[in-house]
Amino acid sequence: MGIEYRFFDRSDEELIKASELPREGGIAVAVRTTGYDVARDEVVELSIVDFAGNELFSRTVKPQNLEEWSDDASGGISAADVAEAPELYQFEDEISELFENATVVVGQHIGFIGEVIESSWVSLPPYEPFDLVEQFCASHCAADYPAEPAAVATLEGIAGYYDLSCDESSTTGIARCVASAYLKLVEEHAAEREAKGPQHWEAYERRLAEERRSEERQQAAVRAQQVKTSQINAILWMGAMIIFGNVAVQLHIREFDPALVVMAVVATVFFAAKWISCLHSIYKLKKLG
Repeated sequence: MGIEYRFFDRSDEELIKASELPREGGIAVAVRTTGYDVARDEVVELSIVDFAGNELFSRTVKPQNLEEWSDDASGGISAADVAEAPELYQFEDEISELFENATVVVGQHIGFIGEVIESSWVSLPPYEPFDLVEQFCASHCAADYPAEPAAVATLEGIAGYYDLSCDESSTTGIARCVASAYLKLVEEHAAEREAKGPQHWEAYERRLAEERRSEERQQAAVRAQQVKTSQINAILWMGAMIIFGNVAVQLHIREFDPALVVMAVVATVFFAAKWISCLHSIYKLKKLG
C-alpha cells in the first residue's frame, strides 16, 4: 500500500504563512549528482527555471575531483558524458545572480541541493530556501503508515497528488515539475484559508489583538516593577554617595591618613556612578512606557 496524501488541518498561523509564499519572482532548482555525500560528491547536471517553467540555466558539468561514480544519483550521466564539459564553478556568477535575485528558491530537498552546489566550488549568496518535499509532508503526510514513514514523499507522488505531468528524464523537467507543484501547494493553502470564511478570520484577528493587548499589559507591568526597583536602588545609591562623601570631607578636615581619604572619595565616585546609572535606567523605562 502506498502513502495516500491528503490535506490535513493546519494552524491558522501555518495556513497564513504558506498561503502568502511568493508566487512570482522565484526559481526552482534541480540537480543530478555523483552521489549523496555532500562532503565528496559534486554536481553533474544543474537546471534552474522560473515559476512559469522558463529555462534560466541548464548545464551538464564535469566534477573537479571525481573520475567515476554510480549511475543511481547521476541519472545515467557517466564520466565519459561530461569529459569535455565545463566545470560548474565557471558559471558561479550566473548561478549566484539567479539565487540572489529570487524571492524564493524551491527544490526537492533544497538543503542538499544548496550544499552540493557549494561542494562543486560555487559560493551561493544568502537566499530564501523552500523544501518542496518537507513542506508538502508538513501538510499532507499522515503518521499512520508504520511500514512507510510519513517523512518519505517523492516528486512523482506529489505530482500525482496535484495531477501534474512530471518529466524526470532531465533536470529541466524535474525543475519545472517542482515549480508547478510548489505553486499548487501555495494555491491549496490559499484555498483552504479562504474556505474558513471571513467570520473565522475576524475572530482570529480579534484573538491576535487581545493577545497583543495582554502582552502589552504584561510588558507595562514588568516595566513598572523595573522602574520601582530602579527608584529604590537610586535612593540607596544616593544615600551611600552622600554618606561616603561626608566621610571623605570629614577625614580630609581632620587630616586623617590620605589613603583613607582617597578610599572614601573612590567609594563616593562609585556610588555616584551607580546612582546616575539608575536614573538613566528609570528614564529609558519611562520613555518606553
